[in-house]
Amino acid sequence: MGAVSQSREVGIERLDGQVRRADRDRVVVEAPLQLRARGTPVATIMRTPGHDLELVRGLLHAESVAAGALAQIDADAIELDIPAAAFAGRGLLSSAACGVCGRVAIADLELRAREVAADTTIAHEVLAGLPDQLRAAQAVFADTGGLHAAGLFTVAGELVAAREDVGRHNALDKLIGWALGARLAPAAHVIVVSGRLGYELAQKTVMFGAPVLAAVSAPSSLAIELAERFNVALVGFVRGRRANVYAHAWRIR
Repeated sequence: MGAVSQSREVGIERLDGQVRRADRDRVVVEAPLQLRARGTPVATIMRTPGHDLELVRGLLHAESVAAGALAQIDADAIELDIPAAAFAGRGLLSSAACGVCGRVAIADLELRAREVAADTTIAHEVLAGLPDQLRAAQAVFADTGGLHAAGLFTVAGELVAAREDVGRHNALDKLIGWALGARLAPAAHVIVVSGRLGYELAQKTVMFGAPVLAAVSAPSSLAIELAERFNVALVGFVRGRRANVYAHAWRIR
């Protein structure tokens, strides 16, 4: 399958006070990806094309669905060697507005995940530089300004991998899908994401087993509860020398 386009050029009008002029700009591509379980459509994900198998592998891992064999059958569909019944009752397309109860969400995750037992820590001066490293690795964002990103770093501050997508959750699923394929040890790494820290990002981090999750924006209350329960440091507003640590501050030296 050939290279996919993650951005495209469009015609626009730029407004500057009373001045209006025609121009061109690049925008991020958003397109549906259909998941088929042995031929039966089971879900549709809106995403930025590229790294689709990693996206699905990471998503299934977060949902505790045994992945089996995955095959990209065309640019916008992936075939899963899983019975369609495995997806019954699963809200794979949940959003921040789904109204999930915090206590129920944590109780459900306790059946599927373990708390991060590793004593991994990271120095604040190292953590402070990670958002800028992640931004520098966002090639499509540089073109469009319209993508989220997730990056995996060592505790020494080395960028291991980064993934971009129009969706925050998709970017993290792609990154975790890559890490699972590479058989990386999650307990020795730190995840940094662009945008805010919602419940779903904390859940995916817990399921993966990373000990630190950081972002340049704010966390939600449920993300904080989840991180506290599963021994994950949750760090928001990482901007220059400043940061707010919302859970397990001992992991930030």
